[in-house]
Amino acid sequence: MTETPLPAAHVLIVDDTPKNLQVLGSVLRQAGYEISVAVNGLKAIEAVERARPDLVLLDVIMPVMDGFEACRRLKEKPETSNIPVIFLTAKVETDDIVRGFELGAVDYVTKPFQSEELLQRVDTHVTLARLQAEREVRIGELQRALADIQRLHREQDAFLRHEVNNALGPISGYAELLAGAASDCLTERQMTWLAQIRDGTRMVENLLGAMKRLQSFEQEDVVLNKRPLDLRVLLEEVMHSGLQSDKDKPGQVVLDVASGGPFLVEADADFLPGVFTNLTKNALEHVVDQSDESARRVRIKLVREDNNARVDIHNGGAEIPPHRLETFFEKFNSTKTDRGGTGLGTTYAAVVTRAHGGDISVRSLPGEGTTVTVRLPCGVQTGQNHER
Repeated sequence: MTETPLPAAHVLIVDDTPKNLQVLGSVLRQAGYEISVAVNGLKAIEAVERARPDLVLLDVIMPVMDGFEACRRLKEKPETSNIPVIFLTAKVETDDIVRGFELGAVDYVTKPFQSEELLQRVDTHVTLARLQAEREVRIGELQRALADIQRLHREQDAFLRHEVNNALGPISGYAELLAGAASDCLTERQMTWLAQIRDGTRMVENLLGAMKRLQSFEQEDVVLNKRPLDLRVLLEEVMHSGLQSDKDKPGQVVLDVASGGPFLVEADADFLPGVFTNLTKNALEHVVDQSDESARRVRIKLVREDNNARVDIHNGGAEIPPHRLETFFEKFNSTKTDRGGTGLGTTYAAVVTRAHGGDISVRSLPGEGTTVTVRLPCGVQTGQNHER
């Protein structure tokens, strides 16, 4: 395919000396440039507003408005700030050169100029400006394409959630009816099958709900209704909210308040508890297989650090391999799917923690187990809320 040739670059020459305008214009026209002229800085601003040039050759000393002021005005407007400016000056004092660059000029040419030098500098900066403009266009196109892809993914996710929920509804409903109405007629084995159906549908429903909540946070589509919460009270409530690892080998959760409070954080009571519920459940899953009852323990440590409250959730189970630590907070990272794990709990914890202005990390070492650390700012927050 034959490429369309680029149009001739347009250079605006600004100089109050007619002879300079004539010589510069002649040199640039012979090189294939389109030329327009202005006799002072004010006229240059007006000319740029009428027709944007690809480059401005700007004399420094002129009546009405000098080159420095004209450059400053061009650079302060977003629509003209990217136009490259080359100063034309008979002055070679360092202060003037530095001032020109500080105002946004890309280069300078001293008078009397050499035609070859002038053309080389003009060619260089016109080419750079065009490459930059092309790059910005392509970046814009990529951003629009990415936005379209993300929108399609959201629409697909919403559609799939809707369809799966519609399919699960009758399964879940009939399973509940069957359990209540026909329990006396079913064998023990059939009751086990029925329980598996009910547990399976609940797990999928929980997964769909978790995916929807996560997507809302990722799209910054959630308003955090923040109010002062005592983190110590919140953790105590989480501990007594029915957390368990395995019915046959239940784990124990211990809260250790390692330093004095206060532990007040500005947080949304609908979302923040889920951070610690998910992380504690995840920790319990890592110790449920320990034969020693004392080893099936999760320790939650609460510490005040300067302006932050730090929560360490530690389990003494087997260490997590380095390659899994790298994806610990990513979606669907669970290896406990046989116990109902979705791989979204740690992701939820990370997203919600960061939405509250905090940070989260994980450390796992042989013989020491795994610790997830959550830090949250104490006191009144001024962070962004996300619009619903």
